Amino acid sequence: MNEMWSQFFSLRRDKPRTLQLQIRQQLIDAITNGLIGPNEPLPSSRNLATALKVARNTVIASYKELEFDGYITSQERRGYFVNEQFYESYTSNDEDQANNSSPPFWLEKLITKKPSDKANSRNPENWQSLPYSFTIGQLDKSLIPYYEWREVVRHSSTLPEIQKWNIDHVDSDDPSLIKQIQAKVLPKRGIWANESQILITSGSQNAIYIIASLLVKQGTVIAMENPGYPDVKNIFSFKTDNIIPVPIDKDGIMIKDISLDTDIIFTTPSHQYPTGVTMSMDRRHELLLLAKDNNMVIIEDDYEAEINFQKKPHPSLKSLDKNNNVIYVGSFSKAFAPGLRLGYMVAPESFIKEARALRRLMLRHMPANNQRSVALFIGLGHYHNMFTKIQKTNKERWDIINEKINQEPLLSCTPTHGGSTFWVKIPESVDSEKLCLRLLDKGVAIRPGSASFYEEKPPSNYLHLGYSAIDTNKINKGIDIIVKEIKIMMS
Repeated sequence: MNEMWSQFFSLRRDKPRTLQLQIRQQLIDAITNGLIGPNEPLPSSRNLATALKVARNTVIASYKELEFDGYITSQERRGYFVNEQFYESYTSNDEDQANNSSPPFWLEKLITKKPSDKANSRNPENWQSLPYSFTIGQLDKSLIPYYEWREVVRHSSTLPEIQKWNIDHVDSDDPSLIKQIQAKVLPKRGIWANESQILITSGSQNAIYIIASLLVKQGTVIAMENPGYPDVKNIFSFKTDNIIPVPIDKDGIMIKDISLDTDIIFTTPSHQYPTGVTMSMDRRHELLLLAKDNNMVIIEDDYEAEINFQKKPHPSLKSLDKNNNVIYVGSFSKAFAPGLRLGYMVAPESFIKEARALRRLMLRHMPANNQRSVALFIGLGHYHNMFTKIQKTNKERWDIINEKINQEPLLSCTPTHGGSTFWVKIPESVDSEKLCLRLLDKGVAIRPGSASFYEEKPPSNYLHLGYSAIDTNKINKGIDIIVKEIKIMMS
């Protein structure tokens, strides 16, 4: 077999997929990507088997399946060829049409607000390849329980399980996941809810979008922590112009600065985003009383609540709420893996009914296989074990960073009790956005803090330093590089 054909194959004996499936899939990729043209002959089964060091029957079986699916055809005494009719199923496209990048006439006419114009903060795309990655919302790959996750995915993909999630459950969620949330997730935050009070969402941000779509209209007054989570402000800003930033202190959102005209309060009381401060118990009771007396709704985003270094973490606002003023939002995406995109909300049954109906219009329901896999992951104890490991690792990293910052006069931070980030203040003469760009060239990934403020001219001397993804042994060196660049910019 010549070199042209050998480039299409890279077989792995240690993969769970059989060699037959690998050969089939890699040939499909070559055909669909146009690497093999119509009517082009394939190597004989004998030659391909010899070249790949596999049994001839393995190649024959792969060819037979490809023929059955219409990718290739067989010709007596000549062998196998790429099926010309396969390409006919693709609609032809004019190259000029494909390269037309001019905005359509209707764009400016119909789109009144552009999401792309909203300020945001994100990790660099190449953060995984950088040696000093102080990124936000990512997890150290060494802490991900790969074996346990593969175990539950395999179990949730057996034929009996597939038959369960092969149904379009528009008006319900996986009952096993709901039960696990009820029994093993919410009670840790002091919350007890029945199944009709829980809705599965595509992460916490999707939950907040659903809430905003149901409750917010033009004129609705929303109080938000400042600094706070940029994309939540962006979500609300599509519905109302009355977004009131409320300052925070060491005890959380400052109640005295919340207007009595407020309809909705958004807060992150466990680990305030981005400062990391924990709302005090007195402040929690004060906030709940304000909501009760003035008929306000509190949206509690309880992200990273389980990553806490206190022996007795403060209970959630939802657990203290006796008047149904709190909508509780949680996420497995932040807690386990960002790409999982699975979260939940807890609210009165009547609200969940409407939220479920709206979710049906947006994306019908969450992927059933993911729901079942997460349910098994929690039920088998893997979720608890993972957090025990993450909490221990994060505490070690927190101690290192906290000591390092306290020793460095150019850096300061607010006290925290958990989570995975530090909110770091740097000299006012240093622009954090310019600093972060310089640090990228030094192999350091870190977020500027300016996007978290809601002022037109936000403070530019804050850094959002995450420690959930960085190697523990690289923390001190990474901070040394940050300090060195700050000194250069100050000179």
